[in-house]
Amino acid sequence: MPARPRSDAWRWLAGSLLLLGAGFALAQAPAGGVYRCGNSYSDAPCPGGQAVGTDDVRSAAQQRQAQEVKQRDAAMAEKLTTERRARERAAVPQRAAGIGPLAADAAKAAKPAASAPQPRKVKKTQPRPIKAPKPSRSG
Repeated sequence: MPARPRSDAWRWLAGSLLLLGAGFALAQAPAGGVYRCGNSYSDAPCPGGQAVGTDDVRSAAQQRQAQEVKQRDAAMAEKLTTERRARERAAVPQRAAGIGPLAADAAKAAKPAASAPQPRKVKKTQPRPIKAPKPSRSG
């Protein structure tokens, strides 16, 4: 059976996957160490810094228990997310109360302007005459 020629797309895909896998392998490689430099931590040694142990000292039972807690928390988070989304879907048809004109106000606005109350007429008066000042009593 003759070998089929590979297309450039497959070569590109294979090369990309190889580089991606190498990147993950390097990202998972253990660091050279952790150093405490004053009040901060660094992966590079610093003057006066002290090496800090980062080994996992938990027993297998403790690690298993931590994994169970992690899985239980993830399941609870998924359940709460599902419940929240269900509440949000149910709340979509509801409308906010009191925002915008009410139905009664809209009906009043639809009536012709003739039935609207007329403004009160103000009686115009003449300005008062200015009085002459009274003579002062000095004596």
